[in-house]
Amino acid sequence: MKIRDIESTTSHINTFNRVLSKLSSQGINFKEEVKALVLRSILPISWEVFCTMFTNSYSKLNLDETIGQVLIEDIRRKLMGLTIDESAK
Repeated sequence: MKIRDIESTTSHINTFNRVLSKLSSQGINFKEEVKALVLRSILPISWEVFCTMFTNSYSKLNLDETIGQVLIEDIRRKLMGLTIDESAK
């Protein structure tokens, strides 16, 4: 489930949320911090610095905050030309 640099971060997060929802419907639930850590772990290696800085900035992680920060970083990277825009495919 690792995100590749050429994949849409938004669609991958949606897939991640669908997987969590299916697991939850089967009675498999995770703490918010575990969900946030798993999401961070599937980001590409090019996001390593972001993940380290983000982790060091928060004493307790939750999924919604992590998703928000990932999406903000994704937009920043697109604006700076650091990621491939889906519309350019």
